[in-house]
Amino acid sequence: MTTPIMTKKIRRAAMLAGLGLGVQLVAALHWTPATFILSAVLGPPLVLAGGVLFLVAVWKNMKDKGAV
Repeated sequence: MTTPIMTKKIRRAAMLAGLGLGVQLVAALHWTPATFILSAVLGPPLVLAGGVLFLVAVWKNMKDKGAV
């Protein structure tokens, strides 16, 4: 069972990753050199941060439950 705190952490991770993917999608719809730089500078770090936050949340949850 997940706690409300765990759900909040996973939701935050999903929002960051979704924001990064959204930036890349919007930039892909109107592709110019400036939007390429914008998507390359903002998109991947946001997706990566979302992935890291998700892994940290899952790791802490597993540690709290004694699975690790």
